[in-house]
Amino acid sequence: MDDTVLDNPTLYQQLVEGLVYLTVTRPDIAYPVHVLSQFLSVPRTTHYAAVLYILCYIKGILFHGLHFFVHSSLTLHVYSDADWTGDPIDRRSTTGYYLFLGDSLIFW
Repeated sequence: MDDTVLDNPTLYQQLVEGLVYLTVTRPDIAYPVHVLSQFLSVPRTTHYAAVLYILCYIKGILFHGLHFFVHSSLTLHVYSDADWTGDPIDRRSTTGYYLFLGDSLIFW
């Protein structure tokens, strides 16, 4: 694909603006949408192809999401672990954590 400037950037601009709003509920696309939004004034064909790729990704994960059980409590539980000298070379610490809302894992 050649990397030419789009003749009419209106569709590209509208798609990226819509994706910016979508990042509120889909933070996994926040970084690529941020990068593509930097080219709103002079988009190229490669940028438009990237927007189409993100739209295909969204279509593929449309029904993915967090599932909350009906009889689960809305209690927040956080579990964490730390290893203060886990790397023997530079002695950097290693940490990890999980957040549960009821029985559903919401962040890790």
